[in-house]
Amino acid sequence: MDVRTRVGCYAWIERDGAVLLSRWRGMTLPDGRVARPGWTLVGGGIEPGETPEQAAVREVGEESGYAVRLTGVLTTDAWSGVDDTDPTGQAVWQAVRVVFTAEVESGELTVETDGSSDDVRWVPLEELAALPCLSLVDTAWRAAGGPGLPEVALGFGPVDEAAVGRMRSLVERARAARAQGETVQGEAAPRPGVTVVAVDGPSGSGKTVLARALARDLGAPLVHMDDLYPGWDGLDAGPGLLAAQVLEPLARGERAAYRRWDWHASDWAGEQVEVPDPDGGVLVVEGCGSSVGPAGERAAVRVWVDAEPALRMRRGIARDGEAYRPHWERWAEQEARLFAADRTRDRADLVVDTSPGAG
Repeated sequence: MDVRTRVGCYAWIERDGAVLLSRWRGMTLPDGRVARPGWTLVGGGIEPGETPEQAAVREVGEESGYAVRLTGVLTTDAWSGVDDTDPTGQAVWQAVRVVFTAEVESGELTVETDGSSDDVRWVPLEELAALPCLSLVDTAWRAAGGPGLPEVALGFGPVDEAAVGRMRSLVERARAARAQGETVQGEAAPRPGVTVVAVDGPSGSGKTVLARALARDLGAPLVHMDDLYPGWDGLDAGPGLLAAQVLEPLARGERAAYRRWDWHASDWAGEQVEVPDPDGGVLVVEGCGSSVGPAGERAAVRVWVDAEPALRMRRGIARDGEAYRPHWERWAEQEARLFAADRTRDRADLVVDTSPGAG
């Protein structure tokens, strides 16, 4: 396996209730998919010969025009995944991120030129939720004692914008039909004015990337099935739990909340997660089984996302590590049984293949 490691050094700089953020300009991949622009912490990759501290100070200066003094280490994290720019699909990114706290000593706010960012600003903390922010902002804000971002925080996964556009068209059609009093697919709606979109398919297919993009575009709340499964052997229970805790309460005009599975403790977490009111008229649900059985009966739009099995497995192992291969294999067996019995793909309104060259 070709592992490509990148160390990034960033700064959480908070002043007068605002944090300094830069806007990553995004990128378009050779296959046409887009890594969407988003707001993130000032910072960037370490260069040969630098210490993490030196890299953070240099990057902050380049992206903001400020000279800063580092005051401590706020947090570190890491993520890994298949390198989407590699045509063979064999390369893996391993990213390590170090976030410092810092104070501005001098300089004037200046937007970087000819770099990876195209804007920089002080953002009031209460306005962070409204911005398309990358996940690093959520990580740092929580480490700094804040509440973190809502689910609409973006990741780095490249988006098939054509597929998202087709999803939006299906949602618009379903909402128009419901507004005219028609029955969508002959199935029960959660409640008048609310359209449920289920983004389903096997693990590693790219459901989360598409669902996040759609939810961001529509201003809709997003529910992840990963929060509902009771462990690695709990796929069959997922659709029923989604229907009982989320979709059926919405059908009764009630607020919905669900128990969250704590994967580290292998037990239900103590708190319940309240689903934000879909006042925009749409609720997006993503995950294996989100359009199966009782959950599927409440979905107005069903999207099936798939990819070549070997690619899906590589994505999963790249993200979770080789130690999780037995879990992935066990989960794949459950998927095959569930989807075959339900004929989930056959009943989808839209099928998206995220394999390279699938079109």
